[in-house]
Amino acid sequence: MDLYKIIFLAIGSFVIGLVIFSVLVFLLKRRLAGDNGEQRKSILRDAQKQVKKILEESQVRTEERLQLMREELEANITDRGEDLKVAEEEFTQQEHSATLAENQIKKQEKEIELFQAKVSGLKEMNQEQQQKLGEIKLSMRGELETRSGIEAAQKKRSLEENIVEERQLEAQKVLKSLNEELTSSSKRLASRMLARGLSRYAPQFFWPKAINSVEIKDRSLLDVLTAEDNPFILQLRELSGVNIDILVGQDHQTPIIKLAGGFGMYREAARLTAEELHGKPPSAWSKTKEVYERHRIAIEAHASKLGRQAVRELKLNGIHPEIQKMVGSLNWRTSYRQNQFLHTVEVARLAGMLAGELGVDPDMAKRTGLLHDIGKSIDYRIEGSHAVISGDYADRFGETRLICDAVMSHHNDLRVETPLAWVLKAADTLSGARPGARVNLEEDYQVRLSAIADVVRSFPGVVKSAIMNGGREVHVEVNHKKVTTEEIQAMSTAIAKRIEQEVQFPGQIKVLVTRRFEVSAVA
Repeated sequence: MDLYKIIFLAIGSFVIGLVIFSVLVFLLKRRLAGDNGEQRKSILRDAQKQVKKILEESQVRTEERLQLMREELEANITDRGEDLKVAEEEFTQQEHSATLAENQIKKQEKEIELFQAKVSGLKEMNQEQQQKLGEIKLSMRGELETRSGIEAAQKKRSLEENIVEERQLEAQKVLKSLNEELTSSSKRLASRMLARGLSRYAPQFFWPKAINSVEIKDRSLLDVLTAEDNPFILQLRELSGVNIDILVGQDHQTPIIKLAGGFGMYREAARLTAEELHGKPPSAWSKTKEVYERHRIAIEAHASKLGRQAVRELKLNGIHPEIQKMVGSLNWRTSYRQNQFLHTVEVARLAGMLAGELGVDPDMAKRTGLLHDIGKSIDYRIEGSHAVISGDYADRFGETRLICDAVMSHHNDLRVETPLAWVLKAADTLSGARPGARVNLEEDYQVRLSAIADVVRSFPGVVKSAIMNGGREVHVEVNHKKVTTEEIQAMSTAIAKRIEQEVQFPGQIKVLVTRRFEVSAVA
């Protein structure tokens, strides 16, 4: 390829030289047309010499280039020949390797065919053996069932049931152990938490003694005050809704005006009115309503002030003013001689401390503590548990469902399901059980339980009874032959009324009458 290129270049150079020579000759002919022949010939000879010289130099250069191209071509041919030899040797080796690999593949294919044939034979033998084994198992099972008289399926179910029972017993043992361990650790943790909470709480107040009576120092007024148509007593009863009686003791005892029941603030207003007017002449009794209203308004204002004070001390926000007033009104309500306003504030503080120990929101805990007994301020005119009444009124005045449910559940009127409810229940129990919190002697408690039991047993048809929840619930079971289904409601109402008449108790008592009818048979 390079040789042809050199030849082409040489021919091109020659042609270019001829063209240049022809041009020069043509130009010279035109230029020298008027000169003489000698000059023309001399110039022509010089031109021919120059052309010849140019041709010779071109030929020399062309030959030199041809020689270089020839040498390079020979060297390339030599190198290419060596490369071809090396490639030929490699190709020969690869061809040999391919032949060996092909022979190996053919050998392996033959081995695979032999192996597949062997596997097919073994599969057939295995199938035959499995079939024979199945037949043997069936025959042995039949013979075993015949000799034992028990079917295999029945025995299998029996074994499965035994295994399941064993596993269940083991699981029950593990669960019992874990439950006992959890209960023990929970009790220890709860004791430590309660101890820490109580160590942080040191109340500085004392329980004020409730006064529900007014001494009649002037015995000359007894006949007037004890008269059935006495306008002072009648009007005071009508205004306050409180039971007012005149109690006259022996000669050495001071007669008193006794006030009981009704709303605590109204009872206090009635007491202050009686204290102010009972010793004055009957002509002053015409101002009973005016004096009573003055005391009632003052007490209600004081109740609102106490409610605001409690909210401020607990650092709570968003408590409705009516709720604050209900909280303050608990100052004139006692339970087991415990002032319920102070009890409410104490429960709120204890609930906040316990909530901090348990990781519950302390503000929500204090809020439930403040609201948990507001129903006691109005349970004299609304039937039902004070816990349910408290939760209902909390809901009416915008409290969240979580807080209302916790309030309702602190006496198990609603199922205790949230940590907040448990915190409230524990705080309420601590406030009531703290030494000195309640003046409730064991003797009085036993007397009350005994009186309730006597009332229940006095009804015909009662089989057994149980007094539960600290005397707040009475469960009665009656004989189905002596008490019909239609008579149960009337009987529960009659028992409740008899307990009201014959037993002294705080709060409310729920009476539950059950009539059970069972039929059994033995196979």
